[in-house]
Amino acid sequence: MSPSSAAASAPPNSVARSLANLEAAASTCRVLNLAEVGREWGGAAVWREQPLFRAWALNNAVLVKHRPGGEAPVTTRVHLAGIGGVAGPVIVLGRSGWREDLAKGCAADEGPAFQADLTVLQALDELPAFDPFLVREQLSRLGLGVAPCYAPITANEVEAVRAFIIDEVARLVMLAIGARKVEQTAKLVGAIMSAQDDPRLEPLRLTFGLEPGAFREGVFAWKGFLYYKRLLTQLKSQTNIASAELGRLVLLDPCPPLIGKYVEAGQDRIRRSLSQDLAAAAQLLAVYDKAFSDLTEQGDPRTFREFLAAAPALFFRLGERMGALSHFATYWRRRYPIGIKVEATGAEACELLRDIDIGLGDWPEGEAAAAA
Repeated sequence: MSPSSAAASAPPNSVARSLANLEAAASTCRVLNLAEVGREWGGAAVWREQPLFRAWALNNAVLVKHRPGGEAPVTTRVHLAGIGGVAGPVIVLGRSGWREDLAKGCAADEGPAFQADLTVLQALDELPAFDPFLVREQLSRLGLGVAPCYAPITANEVEAVRAFIIDEVARLVMLAIGARKVEQTAKLVGAIMSAQDDPRLEPLRLTFGLEPGAFREGVFAWKGFLYYKRLLTQLKSQTNIASAELGRLVLLDPCPPLIGKYVEAGQDRIRRSLSQDLAAAAQLLAVYDKAFSDLTEQGDPRTFREFLAAAPALFFRLGERMGALSHFATYWRRRYPIGIKVEATGAEACELLRDIDIGLGDWPEGEAAAAA
């Protein structure tokens, strides 16, 4: 969803207000709101003893996934916490000098604690979105035991996701290497589900002819694909309903014609982009389905090998789309719960659209710099 002329003509100070709204709200798949986590859990021992980051400004920051538009990759913006109500600096990961700017913004030296924070931050940056299940999986790969409040997901939901993934993985294991014994299959599936390297996976790696590093990353991305495959049906319905409600947003009188045009353009832009994201996500998942079908129905492992090799890049593209859809559906329903009239004043509607744009990561570079 790229910035448009309508977005560029948003009312003054809307970026600053929208960033304040993001910080006041809970996390979504595009926004990891550590400030909100701190407000809710700051008095708990687990938050103090198992922090996500060591530096206070970073552990109370707001992380936003940003889509620059075009072919540029998704980036992570870190809105560091400030002191005394003053906003901290904005750090864009990957930009020249970002590590030095981060150290300065966190008032940290280059010691072990800061290096540990860098490792966690870069691991989160490698994810296309902040889905709690994937955040937990990624941190587990690093062997980090952080407090569950940073990636909240119920035990039942975790088990449901894992059961879905395990079922698909088990079918592939039996067909790929001819494992017929329940015990042997269970061990290999358990090894795949583990976040750590496991020598029991060597036969499977050799079957697909991949180097150890490529195989490890491919398996992680494969699990990410399965997570999103399970999520898409539910998310498609939620997104379509919320998008239709956005299209029916009623502006309360009086509303200047210029504001009305801005809101109408924003509604069309966002709804069109959401539709494109749904279609793109379905197309990416079809790549996996084709590879899995070739292996399980035709006994041909070549397509699945190609999928595993390309999976990390495909997973990032899929996660970018799914994260945007999930963010919108979640943010919209918090703003307009079921049964609430979908209406707003002109000023409220402008701010709402701007919140959606920023939450999706779709805001002009110049305005981002001004907000910093």
